[in-house]
Amino acid sequence: MITCVVDYVIDPKKIDVFEQFAKRWIDLVNRYGGRHHGYFLPSEGASDRALALFSFSKPGGLRNLSTPLWRQQGVYRGRSYSR
Repeated sequence: MITCVVDYVIDPKKIDVFEQFAKRWIDLVNRYGGRHHGYFLPSEGASDRALALFSFSKPGGLRNLSTPLWRQQGVYRGRSYSR
């Protein structure tokens, strides 16, 4: 099993944009045979960080996800959430 950890830096004024981006990623990971474990943000204090965790049972699963993603423009529209 391969588990990916993605560390995001978020503009606190654009949390709603990040939330839309995150929902698209959950759908895509699940669609390509992975398991999205969720997004994790600090529960106390101000922070501009978030972590995402998702896993694939085989290395090919991650490759199946990443190849079509580079061709889908809608996936990266969420990048405007960062600074």
